[in-house]
This record gives sequence, C-alpha cells and structure tokens, in this order.
Amino acid sequence: SSGINAEYGQGIKEIKVSFCPFDRYAGTGEARTYFNKVANEMARKSNPDCQISMDVKHDDSEPLITIRYDDEEEKTYTPRTQLIHHIERDISLTTRRKLREKDIPVHYGIEYRY
Repeated sequence: SSGINAEYGQGIKEIKVSFCPFDRYAGTGEARTYFNKVANEMARKSNPDCQISMDVKHDDSEPLITIRYDDEEEKTYTPRTQLIHHIERDISLTTRRKLREKDIPVHYGIEYRY
C-alpha cells in the first residue's frame, strides 16, 4: 500500500490532475488514483492552503499531473509514459529539496495510508 508523507503537502501551492475518462490508453487510472491520494481529507490537512483540482476532459487528451510549488515553478507529469510511483518520488524529492534550500523544516514521522 502506498502512502503520502505528511511533509508531502509542504511547499506545494497547487496540484492539478486532468484526464479524459474515455481515454483508451494507459495513465487515466493512475491519474485518478493519484488525485484520490492527494484530495482526501487526511492529505489535505498536511497543507490546507494547497489548491487541488481535477479537470475531466472529453477530448481524448493525455492524462496529466501538474504541480505548482510555492516558488511558482511548475512541473507536469504524464502518467501514460511515467510510472506513478516514479512521479510521486520525483514530487517528494523536489519538494524536500526546495524546502531544504529555504531552510524550512520538513515534518517527518507521519504517514497517511490509502
């Protein structure tokens, strides 16, 4: 079972997940799973100021996960071509690096399970 650490939400300003439910290709299920991980009540409590949104499209477009950090840098991930655990790991490593660069303590020790 995968989890999101409590520090995960720190340093992230916005999370956008978009997908087409009728997409015949891989990635839509992963995008939905990721959204459910970050949008539930426990995960939202780790960063109540983070805006989390889902954009359901009807144009057969590729599923995307877009992260906007507090410093306004934006990174977009494509679950169709990237494994979800690689995406989650990159987001976590990027977030930790950015917090470390600003000397912001990262809250360790709590992990929410899904």
